[in-house]
Amino acid sequence: MSQSAKPRRSVLLSFKFVGTALLGSLTMALVSALAPLPAQVAVLGALVSILGGLFLSYLDQEDERERRRNEALERLSVPLTLATDHELYDRYLAICRALTQLASQADPILREIAILKLASVAGQIESLADGTVVFAGTEAWRTVYEQILRSPDLREYRSVAWVRTRDYWQDQPGRQSMNENYEAAHRGVFIERIVILRDDLWPREQLLPTEEILPWIEGQHNNCLRLRLIRESDLAAEPDLLSDMGIYGDRAVGVQELDERSRTLRFTLTFDAQAVRLAGDRWQRLLLFATSFRSLLDQADTDR
Repeated sequence: MSQSAKPRRSVLLSFKFVGTALLGSLTMALVSALAPLPAQVAVLGALVSILGGLFLSYLDQEDERERRRNEALERLSVPLTLATDHELYDRYLAICRALTQLASQADPILREIAILKLASVAGQIESLADGTVVFAGTEAWRTVYEQILRSPDLREYRSVAWVRTRDYWQDQPGRQSMNENYEAAHRGVFIERIVILRDDLWPREQLLPTEEILPWIEGQHNNCLRLRLIRESDLAAEPDLLSDMGIYGDRAVGVQELDERSRTLRFTLTFDAQAVRLAGDRWQRLLLFATSFRSLLDQADTDR
């Protein structure tokens, strides 16, 4: 058996304890034999007070040791938890190495800049841990969007397209994402889309949208997407329903914010069950105003 594995000897057998106990006992014996009764009571009281103080001090020290042990275990639990996920653990080690190297830098300006950058990164990681991914001013979100559409466990995708210009989703990134919709639909994913159109793109006196946007809508209809249309003016009393939104089964919700030229300002993807439920409620409210595109085509054929 190694030395570190030997059982610890009881404190009652230590020299410090035995020596202190013998000295205290001898002192009390001399006081009891030689001192008057009041002196004996005073010494006894002082001894009890000292023992009580030592006992309380011991408890405080034990509490402090326990707190430090818990802190050490909490710090250790992070790498232990990450160790089961090799990819995350590799990123964790890379960050630790970079921070260690950064700590050796002597330039105070570099350190201040690093702290500001790290605060931003920490905020992003906390947002990711909460299940929210934000893409600002970039089309990089489409990579994640397409990855979700390719997920083998995705069975249903519902989206709301707020079309304010004829260029909506008709640039190269938009056409690429639309092709991903078509491929997913042909694989068996049920895709349903509500298209909110400005009145100049779907005038009230017309049964169908204008030729500026109609081919884009027909292309989706011809590729097995189930479409419903709403005029933007019909939602004047429900402005909170005006949005670009995607509901990926019961997995996540994506919200796209566009500028006046239909370019992405921000895309927020949230993996949260409550967010999915709230988006589903909004979808049900939109259905109250929606008209099936297929029914509009049938009516147009009848009118010919």
